[in-house]
Amino acid sequence: MNLPKYDRPPAIVLGLGQNGLGTCRALGRVGVPVIGIDSDLTQPGAQTRYCTKVECEEFVKAGSGLIETLQEIGRSLDHKAVLFPSGDLNVQLISRHREELDPWFLYRLPPKDILELFLDKKSFYKLAMERDYPLPRTWFTDGVHDIEAISSDISYPCLIKPFQPTANWRDTFDTRLFLADSKDMLRRLYDLIYPVHQDLIIQEYMPGDDSQVVWGVTYLDAQQNPLALWTGRKLRMYPRGFGTATLAESKKMPWIADEAVRILRGVGHVGYGVVEFKKDRRDDRFKITEATGGRTWFPHSLVTRSGINLPYIWYREVLGEKVEPQTEFEEGIKWIHEERDLKTVQLYFLPEKRLTYWSWLQSYRGKRTYAYSAWDDMGPILNSLGRIVEAGKGRLRRSVKHKEPERERARQSRPKHLQELLLAADPTVGQGLRRVTVD
Repeated sequence: MNLPKYDRPPAIVLGLGQNGLGTCRALGRVGVPVIGIDSDLTQPGAQTRYCTKVECEEFVKAGSGLIETLQEIGRSLDHKAVLFPSGDLNVQLISRHREELDPWFLYRLPPKDILELFLDKKSFYKLAMERDYPLPRTWFTDGVHDIEAISSDISYPCLIKPFQPTANWRDTFDTRLFLADSKDMLRRLYDLIYPVHQDLIIQEYMPGDDSQVVWGVTYLDAQQNPLALWTGRKLRMYPRGFGTATLAESKKMPWIADEAVRILRGVGHVGYGVVEFKKDRRDDRFKITEATGGRTWFPHSLVTRSGINLPYIWYREVLGEKVEPQTEFEEGIKWIHEERDLKTVQLYFLPEKRLTYWSWLQSYRGKRTYAYSAWDDMGPILNSLGRIVEAGKGRLRRSVKHKEPERERARQSRPKHLQELLLAADPTVGQGLRRVTVD
């Protein structure tokens, strides 16, 4: 493999989506050489100038070809490189093939069983329940269960979702989860979903708007000492109430940082870790919604912009360099995903009159950083704008030809009573179609 000669160990970033792009920029701007690996080198993040790109066809499915590509890269380098996984599939692959990669790469991952715990949300929820970690009440349908008892005991609205969405789930339902606002609706959804996918999670929905979702982010060294502590919150997400951040900001919440460290230490984690909480309006407690370990996190460029360069801390700690703990950061820095925030505002916040056009613009006031836009790295945003234009042209062509999108054709093919139920319970559609409301 023909790669440049590096005078220091390079960073290998696995994936050039938003996670990978943020990592490439955070490291490249401080002089760390970066190699980015992905199967799609046409996407916005792959247009960054802060890495050398390597195409790997099997990257997207985390096949054995990714390990072979890494070994080829490793053999061509003069230094051991530091690995930065950016997604569940590639961090799992790296973890399972540690021994094969050890001759050429350095990484900071928890033991294999701990990492698998983070990747298996059901196992993490069960452990959290055993240890009485703050968690919304949760039930599972992977064994003996009584849906009648669950539906009578749970508070509404509640979520019903697959533990791991399968191809059959995606082909049948085309959404990550459903909302039920009554016992009758939960039973009807269960009767429809369970024959398609038996391994379900049923969980109480915590009322509260998007700004009540907060993060505790840290990096624990090999002795579980926190070398970084940062906290922030979502302001908007897609889909509203359930999705990934589209607008977020840095915010100092020491108790959230302490709780995140306590939980991550308690499960035996080391390395990069994030715990997401939501404030439950019913009892004013912050409860766990998700925990991520071993890989980079969606808007982590916000952490870097507000003063803590987490990827660089990771890089230096793995190389054995002395790193002083960093806990101070600037509050009120906003992170914006240009494409998705436009979508979520247009789909939810304007139709629901939660925002006017003026208050929408006002929500961007102050210091900002972006998923794609950067004055010193214009390739990603220019590529993204091109994709938006092409997508608009495609929608216009379909409209002129009176052709319905695939998703709509699939919906129309369902019996009317099923169609109405799924639209009522699907949180990814606009408020005008969804019957179950969220705060």
